[in-house]
Amino acid sequence: MEVLMKLKPALTYNQQIDRLVHIHNLTITQRETAISILKRVNYYRLSGYGIGLKKPDHPEEYLDGISLEHIYRLYQFDSALRNLLLHVIEQLEIQLRTQLAYHLALKYGPEGYMDPSNFLAKKNRHEQSIHEIIISNFEKERARQKNVPFVKHHDLRYQGHFPIWVAIELFTFGSLSSLYSILNWDDKRQIASLYNAKPQYLSSWILSLVEIRNICAHYSRLYNMPLKQMPRLYSDLSQYVPQRSNKLFPVLLAIKRMLHADEKWKKFAHELEGLIADYTDVIRLSFMGFPKNWKSALE
Repeated sequence: MEVLMKLKPALTYNQQIDRLVHIHNLTITQRETAISILKRVNYYRLSGYGIGLKKPDHPEEYLDGISLEHIYRLYQFDSALRNLLLHVIEQLEIQLRTQLAYHLALKYGPEGYMDPSNFLAKKNRHEQSIHEIIISNFEKERARQKNVPFVKHHDLRYQGHFPIWVAIELFTFGSLSSLYSILNWDDKRQIASLYNAKPQYLSSWILSLVEIRNICAHYSRLYNMPLKQMPRLYSDLSQYVPQRSNKLFPVLLAIKRMLHADEKWKKFAHELEGLIADYTDVIRLSFMGFPKNWKSALE
């Protein structure tokens, strides 16, 4: 039988600072500045940015000289990085949403997406039909957004019939990923050809983007965060990625490939380089899987 741990007591800002200094060896240069930081972002959230900055032989203690301001700057960098990524992923998500709707509408008709015979009969690990899950999630989202004008319009005027080009606007990015995964192989190949890729590569890119998008949308930590979904990369880009890398950099290379290294990508890469330059005093690029020649990889 497990022994339940007693919860730690709540601490005032001053008590938190005393603990950080005396127990965790964190440098506090100005107490008022530290309190101001803790009022904006609670320490539990900030503490994740201290991973990799602790003494190997005393894991409760920060390395000498690490300050709360240092950790807060890492948090600020991460926030700006997430905003950059959200913008570029939004463009890719909308493009994928558009292409899936266009292809399925022309091939299977306005409501062909509702017919499971138009898709692979894949199931999840719980033996549930992926197509059924997608449609169920769509129906839930449709009910949740019943007062949104375009939803209300189709409920009233078309008795609840939604063509794919309308329905897909109610699909989450995760549902888009699932929808691509159950397309027939010919359909998968046609969508993947828009990215000059094979279906298995595009599938992995989409899964990676879904994970990154969810991290960004929920304000979670991205800096120095191990990721679950790693994109498959063609050899021209995989040369820049160490084997078993599970950090951010490979996903950036997948984004570059999906954008065909176009002007949107160049703008993103330029802004990313500027952001890195602004925080070069605190960030460690290796914590995000960046190789030494990262600039040439992103060009």
